Amino acid sequence: MAEMRKDPRLVPYGESNLGMPLELVDGLLVPNERFFVRSNASTPLIDPRCWRLRVSGLVAREVTLALADLRRMPVRRVTAFLECAGNSRSRFMPTAEGTPWANDAVGNAVWEGTPLAGVLALSGVAPGAVEVVATGGDEPAMRRALPLAIAQDPETLLVWGMNGAELPVPHGGPVRLFVPGWAGIASTKWLAGLEVLDRAFDGPYNTVSYVIRDAAGRGLRPVREMPVKSLISQPVDGSRLTAGARLISGYAWSGEGAVTRVDVSVDGGVSWAEAALVAEAGRRSWVRFELPWEARPGVAQLRSRATDERGLTQPDEVAWNARGYLMNAVHKVNVEVSEEP
Repeated sequence: MAEMRKDPRLVPYGESNLGMPLELVDGLLVPNERFFVRSNASTPLIDPRCWRLRVSGLVAREVTLALADLRRMPVRRVTAFLECAGNSRSRFMPTAEGTPWANDAVGNAVWEGTPLAGVLALSGVAPGAVEVVATGGDEPAMRRALPLAIAQDPETLLVWGMNGAELPVPHGGPVRLFVPGWAGIASTKWLAGLEVLDRAFDGPYNTVSYVIRDAAGRGLRPVREMPVKSLISQPVDGSRLTAGARLISGYAWSGEGAVTRVDVSVDGGVSWAEAALVAEAGRRSWVRFELPWEARPGVAQLRSRATDERGLTQPDEVAWNARGYLMNAVHKVNVEVSEEP
């Protein structure tokens, strides 16, 4: 069973969540032991030899699969980011409900598995199908639906591997659903069942939680694709630096398409310069950006702003919502620069 020891530098949020400060990452992929952890309930320990997946509902035939059955199906690897819908929640003012994530509930990895579309084809999805409900093994209420078109996307996977290793238990092992570009809640961990429905699913993880709500509690839209976003990883907010040649670096991603540009400001947004995209791994992956900076004595505010292939750009501000979801405002890092020694 793929249990693992997590990096002690991760930030604990309660008993089951761990945030990963981006300054701990020095490459395009986040090592498994540093990858953030988000769990809605207790972590189940499932023997991979005993794991089974039942496919039911509006299908021609019900199917039950073992892990060995999945591994015999076509294998696909996708390098993609995974971000919790509440990442950066602590930046909302006033405080929003939920785990007070800093900017530490996001990571990038190589995910290995078989397309969900192939598993659905084994069962024969019947005419009139609308959504596919995934059931997790952590609690009975953990059921989350996907539109059929997204479930049949070739890059929506049933994953058993992460960064070349067995999928670790904290990340949903032995098998999880993975929906590239969507909020992490869509990628059900410890997958136990799939049910095809002829209607929109009305479970709490689709209709109560993970819905954008205004100050009056009115539902505005569901949480789906993650918006375009960038974060500066170096230097760290609050750093004290000496004047001279410096390098500003960070990561950018979008659930709507590939990141095509990142602009950085070193004067609080008065002027901007295009950063170099120095590492990338496809449309679903985040990119690493860098910009040389000649730091001068004084207080400086650094900012980053990403744009994706659809022309979507990070906003200066994000409207407050009750659950603090989808915070993707321009990232601001304040540093103090002293004279050279």
